[in-house]
Amino acid sequence: MTASWLGHERITLEVCASTSDVALAHARAGAAHGVIVVADAQTAGRGRLGRPWASPPGANLYLSAIVRSSRPLAELAPLTLAIGIGVVDAVRAAGVAAALKWPNDVVVGTRKLAGILCEVAGEGCVVAGIGVNVNGAAAELPSELTARATSIADQLGGLVSRAAFTEALLTAVEAWIDRFLAGGVPAIAAAWEARMAAALELRVDRGPGGGAVIGTALGLDRDGALRLRAADGVIHRIVAGDVAIA
Repeated sequence: MTASWLGHERITLEVCASTSDVALAHARAGAAHGVIVVADAQTAGRGRLGRPWASPPGANLYLSAIVRSSRPLAELAPLTLAIGIGVVDAVRAAGVAAALKWPNDVVVGTRKLAGILCEVAGEGCVVAGIGVNVNGAAAELPSELTARATSIADQLGGLVSRAAFTEALLTAVEAWIDRFLAGGVPAIAAAWEARMAAALELRVDRGPGGGAVIGTALGLDRDGALRLRAADGVIHRIVAGDVAIA
């Protein structure tokens, strides 16, 4: 099985600042639902909260997809969760026991293997950036990331076909985007929770005035917010913030 609409048109680059920047420009110029941008390397890849995403050449997957929907933009924020399910499914199919960390990370234990970043391109249009450490070694990343990152190759002890993995990922992600666009969070919540990293202790910095809370991830609320149980038993609804493994 292959993806039917996701990746039907591809913009393939040797290097760019960010595949999402390229995709955003194409989306604003009218590019169709499902167009993807893939680069061999990025010079200014980014993750959530503007953090840099290390993007060395030749080893990993740097991909951004244009997703169009008739849903209001306010309802599209949980698209990140749906895409995460597909990424985990592709990584597991490659042989790695990955799991989800709210809202946008794929982890193996406490090490990050992939990330998703969705950005608004206009009314009813989102660009979904996906970065997956495929064949790159964590030891080759900047020193501040080495202890917190991993890759499919690191986990398997050998290289995998990046092209084959890309096709598997597109197929898996497309299926979960379709489910989300058709049914919203209720259509994906059980699947997300089934792939959630079990008993993960998280620290959430909720920004000025919000303080920090540390607790165990329980699952999703009806709108895609995270339910987090603190040590005192209080269950917090996390809708935004800097989320890190405690």
